[in-house]
Amino acid sequence: MLAKRLGTILKDAREGKKLTIKDVARETFISPRWVEALENEDFTVFPAETYALGALKSYSEFLNLETGHLENLFRGQQIDLTQSPIEELTRPTGIRLPTVGKNVVFVVAGLAAVLGVGLLFMSGVFRFSGSSSSNQVSTPDSNCANREIIPIALPAKGAPPRQEAVSKENALRFNLESTAIKLCLGEIQPTPEGKPRALFLMRINDEADFSFYAAEGELVALNSDTQALKELSGEVRVTPRAIGEASARIQLESGDKVAVQQQGAIQVTLQFVADSYVEWTDDGNYHRGVEIRTGESRTFEAKNRLEIKVGNGAGVQVLAPGKPPRIAGPPGKIVKITYRKVPDPLDPGLAQIEEKIEAAQ
Repeated sequence: MLAKRLGTILKDAREGKKLTIKDVARETFISPRWVEALENEDFTVFPAETYALGALKSYSEFLNLETGHLENLFRGQQIDLTQSPIEELTRPTGIRLPTVGKNVVFVVAGLAAVLGVGLLFMSGVFRFSGSSSSNQVSTPDSNCANREIIPIALPAKGAPPRQEAVSKENALRFNLESTAIKLCLGEIQPTPEGKPRALFLMRINDEADFSFYAAEGELVALNSDTQALKELSGEVRVTPRAIGEASARIQLESGDKVAVQQQGAIQVTLQFVADSYVEWTDDGNYHRGVEIRTGESRTFEAKNRLEIKVGNGAGVQVLAPGKPPRIAGPPGKIVKITYRKVPDPLDPGLAQIEEKIEAAQ
């Protein structure tokens, strides 16, 4: 009797529990597209193998299946996709390996797969481009290099918003006051609710890089709260209206920076766009570190001081009141995020929330 394939096992188990793909997506926070891709064994849908393995683990645990067995099936089917897995994995080097014994091929293929995942991190699958810390990583994509430049004019303050199309082949160039900005499209992922979310990359005055994620309908205000835009008096508001496989239609609007009065509790949300480790201390209370999976989010609160450490800076997006969403730090780097209340210099009776983001050297 032939052993069942990975996709068949998943589909049979789901249907045996009388669940639809939407039911699974709602309970596991895996996008319906990814659930369907696992059952169809269409692994090209995933940005990288680590994403596929993460989704497979969550799905199999939800169905009470043996996760280790399914992961082995996944790896075996990945090797079966090509008659020459070593050549496929090492194609960029242009080196052909001689034919060797079957056991040796599988051992080397496993080593090459591990190396390949490591190279994904090094080559920028998880990108970091500037934050309020001084750490910046410049990659060809982070500064929108090798893209067709499309000059546009921002609408004036108070004028109706304007919509523009941006793809992975072009970059929009515009001026905001005396600041020159190039904006282009990076990777596209689904949110836990299944909505498309895009990584937008910016090159500012050909000197500094900045990146942020935004889902359809999510407004991101770019203003002096971003270190690279500290000279601005106003702001530009970016809202994706439609996100496709390799393009997006965004709404651009100019306006005055909206003042946010920081007097309440310290509150920050971290969205995990890749697996990461996190530990935190709120008002002196230490919380032991935990592993957080891709697609999850956590909100942290404190009255006066909050310290958060994450193990993979590029896998975390920081959402804090009054500040644009941004990636915490470089891939694979430990990043420390600190918030504390300090007296307002103009009115000591009020408090401001000071933010500091530092990446380990």
